[in-house]
Order: sequence, then C-alpha cells, then structure tokens
Amino acid sequence: MELPETSMLNFFNKVLISLVELTPDGDSCSVDSLITHCKSFALGGVRGEYESVLNHCRVGGLISIKGKNVSLSTLGNKFLSANREKYFEITESQKEIIAERIVFKGAWSNHARELFEHFSANTQTTLYELSTVETSLPQNQNVTIHFFKYLGILKEENSLIQVHKKYSQLVYELTVDGKAISEQQLEHLLMENRKLGAQAENVVVEFERQRLIKMGKTIQSELVKRISIINTAAGYDIESFDGTTDEVFPNRFIEVKATTGEDIRFYWTINEREVAKKKKNQYWIYALTNFREDKPNDSLPITIQNPEHIIPKHDSFSIEVNKYLISEIAKVELTEQHIDELKWYQLE
Repeated sequence: MELPETSMLNFFNKVLISLVELTPDGDSCSVDSLITHCKSFALGGVRGEYESVLNHCRVGGLISIKGKNVSLSTLGNKFLSANREKYFEITESQKEIIAERIVFKGAWSNHARELFEHFSANTQTTLYELSTVETSLPQNQNVTIHFFKYLGILKEENSLIQVHKKYSQLVYELTVDGKAISEQQLEHLLMENRKLGAQAENVVVEFERQRLIKMGKTIQSELVKRISIINTAAGYDIESFDGTTDEVFPNRFIEVKATTGEDIRFYWTINEREVAKKKKNQYWIYALTNFREDKPNDSLPITIQNPEHIIPKHDSFSIEVNKYLISEIAKVELTEQHIDELKWYQLE
C-alpha cells in the first residue's frame, strides 16, 4: 500500500477521536456513521477524504473493520493515549508509534526496507546514512524520505541523510536478512545502547539502595553493587537483596534493560536466560522505558521476577526465538508498587 500524504496523518486523530465519541462503551459503530460524524466539521478548514483515511487506519492496525462495523484496536487505543489533550494535529509521541509499529513492524515496512537497502552503517558515527550526492534514488523513494523526515526517522544536513540513532537497531533488524553487516559494524551500532545501559544500571543500583533503606535494611543497601563492570559473563548486572531477611549474601540478581522507546523491548542473551532458569525467583529483569540520558531518574523501573517463567505467559509480548528479542506488542498490565514515595511497576 502507498504511503499517505503527511497531511493525512492529522486526520488519523480526527477519525479515532470521533470513533471513541461514537463508542463510549468501547464497542463498535457503523463505518457510515463514523464517516458522517467526521464530515460534520472541518479540520483546519479542510474536509478529509475519510474513506481513504479509514483504509490507512485499518491497514496500519489502528482500527478493525468487520463487515460494516468499525472498532478501535489495541494499537489505536495506544495511539490515542499518546495524545491526551486530544489535539487533531499529530503529536511527537504519536509519530514515534507510527514509526515503530507501522513503518518498521507493520504495513509500511516494505517502503522502509526498500529505502534502507541504500543506506550504509557509518562505524564512526554509529549511524545509518546515505549521501544524496553519491546515490541516485527513484522518485518514489524520495517521497518515502520526505515522509520519514516528517516522522523524525530521518534527518538531512549537507546532502547527507542520516537515520536517527534511536532507530538504528530497527533499521538493522529490518535489513539484516537482505544485507550483510559485519560484527564490527553491529558492535559500533550497539555502542550507544551499551552507554545507555551503563547509565541505567547506575540508576537501578541507587533505586535498590533506596528501596532497602526504606525497608529498614541499611546494611544490605550498602552491599548492593553493579557487577557487570567486573564480570560480563555473570548473566545479570546487579547483586541486591529482597529485603525479607538480614542475610548479607545477595539473593536478588538483576538484569537491567533500558530503551528510549515507550514499549518494553530488549534482547535477552542465551547466557542471561540460562542463569535466569537456574536462579528462578531470585532473578529479576528491571526494564526502564522512555529512558533519557539527560533525565535518567524520570524512568520508573518495571520489574519482572522470574522472567523465564513470566514473559512467555503474556500474550502482550512477542518473542523472536532466533534472536530472543522481547517486544511489547500490546498494552501490558502492570501493577504499581511503592514504599513511601519510592515507586515502580511490576509485571505479574
């Protein structure tokens, strides 16, 4: 399916907001009534071609159409949640959802794959890039570039088009089957993720110390340590304590996973999984989403105890067995936990 005009993306909000207004109980309504409702008022003085807008929303997975009825999908609900003020203009968070869910993993991935086959990995900058001087692209891919620049996937400066670093891993995953990349190149591309991970580990160490102090376990809090810097083969990053006893031998082993995106998404190595199998309830994953280097403490940990057992139970995750990439594909139900003002979320 062809990419829509960038201006059409704003009408996605109008369609989904109208759908929610027509279905307050979360059920469905007729396609005709939704189109009539949307056409009853103009957006920015412009009336959209709503049959086409609905088709793009359907193909993108934002809505579900069965027969003559239409309903909001889980992804559509997530898309609307990224626009809490109910603006008709698409928000930056919504652009990220479109990029991650529809461009890289959904209906528009063929456009992304065809374009990124022309990009190469720069091992100095750890970015995928393309020179518009050295490379001549078909007209349809110039349209794709314009669309991806609008979404924030690409940026252009001095005839050099670069992929935003937060999408480097997704570009790699999308093109790896059709385009060879060396281990050294991949190592460079993942370097930024490791820097992010190290900072996230320090955040979790401090979180654990505060958790134990609030549980009255001051001595244990002083023994929490980050071991990934001295033993990369341990299968976890941090040694801590559950706080239920006064033992000074660690009994909580934490693997930290950080992502700049809002969804839970991480690679889990064979070694980490094997250690998790052995330690069972003593093994934890602490996932930090929306993690920012400039505001590291803004991300509350999502804790997963015994992940080898818990993660496969949830339909909200996809698991790519060959790479063991864990991805959140639908809204995950989390339980909020707290000790006084110290907060976190737990997957159960």
